[in-house]
Amino acid sequence: MAQFKNNQITNDTIAEHMLRVNMCVTGMAAHPEVAFRGDLVDKMTEHRDEFEALENQHASEWGEEQAATAYTNHCENELSSMLSSARYMIEAMIEEEEIAPVKAHELRRDFGIEGSKPRNRAGMIALGKKMAETNARYVSLGSPYALPEDFFLELGTKTLALQTAISEHVREKGERLTIGEAKVDVRARGNRLLSNTFKWLVALYGEDANILLEFGFVPKSQIWTPGQPEPGLDWPPWPGPTGKFTLKYWGDGVVEIVYDGVQESTIGWLHRSVPGAEDWIEVNKHLPMNAEDILPFREMHVPIGMWEYRFIPMRGVEKGVASFALIEVV
Repeated sequence: MAQFKNNQITNDTIAEHMLRVNMCVTGMAAHPEVAFRGDLVDKMTEHRDEFEALENQHASEWGEEQAATAYTNHCENELSSMLSSARYMIEAMIEEEEIAPVKAHELRRDFGIEGSKPRNRAGMIALGKKMAETNARYVSLGSPYALPEDFFLELGTKTLALQTAISEHVREKGERLTIGEAKVDVRARGNRLLSNTFKWLVALYGEDANILLEFGFVPKSQIWTPGQPEPGLDWPPWPGPTGKFTLKYWGDGVVEIVYDGVQESTIGWLHRSVPGAEDWIEVNKHLPMNAEDILPFREMHVPIGMWEYRFIPMRGVEKGVASFALIEVV
């Protein structure tokens, strides 16, 4: 049975590309009688290893970027809260001490709260620095309008934390994009290798030869057309469970979940729990279940310990039969 709908290799997903490449490597090893030109066999094997390494690295960088995003959001929320508290302190001081309008205007100007609240992170950082520096100056001058020193020192620390987090996020994003660009180049070379392999096989055996199947290609008579059952979906009937549900630990709290579909299922629902516990943590309730979109899913920042994962195929709101797997995060 054909694993693919057609031979349009440039339209393959990442998973489909890797499957074709692996099938070519396996087919080349199983059929030494197919005398491929030059070093095509070696290049295909090298491409498989290089692209897989880049994909793993890209996934790792994506995880690090997501962590940097979450930390930046955390720093932003903390600074936003402290800026609001600082603004309240200043306004409360002005009101409680009945400070004259001219002096009140001067205080608001010095602390940077004359206008509206900052609308972006750059504005928050600028305001945090201004507030911290103004209060430090007031403290050094022995001003009666100086506010609690420890609070404004902490405000300066939170301001610097957000500034640093933004820089780190930009760096992580840049690394991910750089690897992504490298993947595009390597993928293009892989497409050429697949195309050359396909053309060589067709030249030797014809466009409808079954040997094409062993290399991840589709004989002409088996190319899928709309209205036919989709190829390669030898999945369990509803309600399942799914035929494949495996876990792999990549380190640094990253757990990879590999699964396949169940006929008639629309989405997959993934949970995690301590083994034996009754409460389940929802990890993802919208995992794709159509052949073109199914890819390994990675959960980031999984706490250390032994975990049980549960995968439930869904058909609308109807639950299928669940699959379970254990993994230890160290």
